[in-house]
Amino acid sequence: MSTPTSPIEQFEATGSHFEVGFAIGKRFAEQIHRLFDNYRFLQHQVWPYHRTPEGQARYQELLDLNRARYPDYFAELEGLAQGAGRPFADLFLANMRGEYREYLYGLYAHGCSDCAVVTDEMALIGHNEDGEPEFRGNMYAVHARVEGKPAFTALSYPGFLCGNAFGFNAEGVCFSVDNVRPRDARVGVGRHFIARSLLEAHSLDDAIERVTVPGRALGFSYTIGSVRERRIVHVEVAPGTHHVYEIRGCYFHANHYQELTDVDQIIGPSSRARVERASLLLQDSPPLDDAGILVVLGDQANERYPIYRTVASPDEDTTLCTALFDLDSRRLRIYTDHPVLAPKEFIEFTI
Repeated sequence: MSTPTSPIEQFEATGSHFEVGFAIGKRFAEQIHRLFDNYRFLQHQVWPYHRTPEGQARYQELLDLNRARYPDYFAELEGLAQGAGRPFADLFLANMRGEYREYLYGLYAHGCSDCAVVTDEMALIGHNEDGEPEFRGNMYAVHARVEGKPAFTALSYPGFLCGNAFGFNAEGVCFSVDNVRPRDARVGVGRHFIARSLLEAHSLDDAIERVTVPGRALGFSYTIGSVRERRIVHVEVAPGTHHVYEIRGCYFHANHYQELTDVDQIIGPSSRARVERASLLLQDSPPLDDAGILVVLGDQANERYPIYRTVASPDEDTTLCTALFDLDSRRLRIYTDHPVLAPKEFIEFTI
């Protein structure tokens, strides 16, 4: 049995990008300070590197580039920092955490799991949001309406831009995000800024165009659905290339490139084990409904590297929650505990 998570608080914010960020930062200042004061990767790895001449130069390059490319989201991040009363550098460094990991090789590769299915009977995206234990109980759901942009709902981490976990918008675009580790790190646009732009997508093609924007520093992989089009795609994105896979039947993805086989990457033992285990499950008992998706995402048969994770050595991550998008019923459920052992522990949203 997993350790129960805290309820996910919901918060509404409206206004300009800065005003939305400021409102979120002010409301969740306590969570932001608690997380950042105890965020080991930030305190013990990124900040020492940031204080070196090389780190200072890298910071300025990333700062200037991302501010020029995404001024609206940059303003949103400034609002988050001011609302919380936290130095902007803390938030910017955290939101560039993936890019900084690539300058600090040898660190553990974190990430999530996705299981999607598209048939004539169902169109579903299931997602385990996995991360460091520090994030447990600190996450919240934001309902935001930025002036002139589609309203959106997203699961959010304290001090982070919305979009790097999962969410949906008023255009019927929904998505989840998985970490990947290409070795070809570049100075470029940050993944969290790109993922934030997904919440403004108007269609599936628009969403694909947004996540494959040129000048990327690293990569993510995205499972993206369109309620209006009743389509789901998985997009693997590396710094200089990408692959779009149209899902028909069942598809599982973890934290390494499965379609971009020529990309030099780091494949962690957990990601490899989760994909291998899920392949067996999908072959033997392909999901016939949403409960079948949850069975896959809740699997713990591999005690060392389970699909549903519990910070049990040698696996350093934990599953923070599980999301299930149903495109046909226009519904998102977030399971705040194990989706099979505690299936009634969820909150629900209409897409």
